[in-house]
Amino acid sequence: MMFANLRQDVARLRESKSKPFPWFVIESLAFENGFQAVVLYRVAHWFKSHKIPILGPLFGRLSLFLTGVDIAPAAEIGPGLRISHGTGIVIGHCARLGSHVTLLHKVTIGGTSAKRPHEMPRIGDHVFLGAGASILGEIEIGDHVFVGTGALVMQDVPAHSKVVSTTGIEIKTAD
Repeated sequence: MMFANLRQDVARLRESKSKPFPWFVIESLAFENGFQAVVLYRVAHWFKSHKIPILGPLFGRLSLFLTGVDIAPAAEIGPGLRISHGTGIVIGHCARLGSHVTLLHKVTIGGTSAKRPHEMPRIGDHVFLGAGASILGEIEIGDHVFVGTGALVMQDVPAHSKVVSTTGIEIKTAD
């Protein structure tokens, strides 16, 4: 499963690159912290899901140290994750992200209380989360949703919607 998801992550990366394979992969592994974080998360999640102690959290911390992206190894993330300028991203341990999700810098996906750590967001497929967006609590973000820069989302968002407010939630549904 790890390699299938990683293949789709590479395929999604190819969409934005003009260099031929394998050069864009080598360049991305060397210089793009978002792609490095995705690869290290896939390794950490594999160790965590196979109940191999210490190595999942070790790779999670290594990712944080090298990339500035904090993805909990227990988070469930579908294939095709794209992180652009990933510094400051935090994804909680029970969060679930669908396929082809795009995250910009300083996105937070997590809970609202340390007393209820399992109450984390579920993000659908083909979702875009703008810079500084915060998705908090036990909520569901539908498929094909656009969340704008700095938006605070603490309630469910239906599919094919745009969240554009920075002071709460203002949902604009596509008609």
